[in-house]
Amino acid sequence: MAYKLDKSALQSLFEGIRDERRLQANTANRIGNAFLSLLHFCADETSDAFLSRKHDDAAEGMITFMRGLISEQMAQLKAGAQFGDFVSGLYNGKGAQVDANGNAEVESITVRTYMRVMELIVNRLSAQEGDTFFTESDTIESVDSLGDNCYGLHLRSKYSGYFTAQHVGNVIKGVVNNIASAANSGTSANYYTSWMRVNSVNAVKNYIEVTLYPDAEVPAGKNFPPCELMNIARYGNQTDESLQSCFYISSSEGRIVKLTGVTKPILENYNYGMVFGDMPEFVKSLDLPIVKGRDYLYAAGIITQDIIQIDYQGKPVVDYVDRGPWSETADYFCSALNPETGKYETSDVWYTGCKWRCQKTGTHTAPRWNNTDWAMIEGNPAFTIDFLEDETIYDFNNFRAPLTVVASLYGQDITSDILDSDVAWTRYTENRAGEQRVTSDNIWSLEVGSKAGKAIVLTQSDLSVDSEGVPAKIKFTATVTLRDGLGDEVAQDSITLECV
Repeated sequence: MAYKLDKSALQSLFEGIRDERRLQANTANRIGNAFLSLLHFCADETSDAFLSRKHDDAAEGMITFMRGLISEQMAQLKAGAQFGDFVSGLYNGKGAQVDANGNAEVESITVRTYMRVMELIVNRLSAQEGDTFFTESDTIESVDSLGDNCYGLHLRSKYSGYFTAQHVGNVIKGVVNNIASAANSGTSANYYTSWMRVNSVNAVKNYIEVTLYPDAEVPAGKNFPPCELMNIARYGNQTDESLQSCFYISSSEGRIVKLTGVTKPILENYNYGMVFGDMPEFVKSLDLPIVKGRDYLYAAGIITQDIIQIDYQGKPVVDYVDRGPWSETADYFCSALNPETGKYETSDVWYTGCKWRCQKTGTHTAPRWNNTDWAMIEGNPAFTIDFLEDETIYDFNNFRAPLTVVASLYGQDITSDILDSDVAWTRYTENRAGEQRVTSDNIWSLEVGSKAGKAIVLTQSDLSVDSEGVPAKIKFTATVTLRDGLGDEVAQDSITLECV
């Protein structure tokens, strides 16, 4: 215990012994009393100016320990504690702090055995490194070398009453790193993989005996012996089919894998039951349109209700759906979602013997050559014309021949869409010598044929009978132009008259 006496305190103690001129002064007695008072003052541990080394005490001011602080018993820091130059922050913080409620903010934590928590939140993000196996697993606590590449593995109990689930014949994979030794030596850290087969299991003692696979029988071509703190997991089993499957997620391989039928460390192509992500090499080597850098699903089968396919721009790929005969009351879609089926649909329908594709979602108009809501994709695209009347033999004395043009496109009658001015009639006649009467035919075409329109009624005057009588050959031709806005289409039809 250290004490500090100021000048006023000493003056108060010794002022009674300074006047030696007073009668009956006893210097020795006075000095003795003064030292007794001094000792009593120093022994008075109830003073607020000093800390006791034997009794509970409290310091009202800040105390700095230049050489550290050692507490033999529990230290209580009721308001918390700070370490280093503490600055709070997830990204820019430094130092460490534990507040009065037990909330800790630190740079990093190393846990040698286990960590038990009610909830683990890492910036609302959970992350895993390496490979995560969903199968029976253990941690090696210690290793016994049994010779001949055989080892006895003492497994750590995960909880009270724990028994290992390893089985005889299991193919197990173990991984360990040399981070600690690498940090001490200044070298880079490496991961080592050990492949073993379980020979015997003592579940009560959490002890198994294993044989190390030869280097030639492991994927990397080099096998490593098991060691303390190595994590091991069942990869497959040599004989038990129920233990030959496992499921794992690999950040190093970039895939999620379900393995089946695994009996040894080196996998065969058929061991890959399902792969999602980056494909194994044997899949990449197949003659498939696999795009480098893309993720794919490889599986033996898929049972699903909907498949939504998108293109390289992220847009849904259209599913062309044949909706059968066109119906005025049905709903049709053009590159839109059909809420009833859940498909991104473009509707196809059949109408007048042709197949039409919807170009406007929600249309209820009938498919037609000039209807922009539909596009004809299958059928006869030819524009044709015919005459409503049948060919027959006419009586010259009572000659009267009505001819009416009928125009068709995509199996539909489009006569009403043809203008009269887009119909041109021409006549071809021959004399008895087989020569065309050009002048007479041209006159008729200009005066009569150009003005007739879609229907004409022929009489004797249209035959241009001359001195030779009725022409030896008479043929009338209708030429029709369809103006569809894409390039005019022209169709012709002729009728040859035979008079008796």
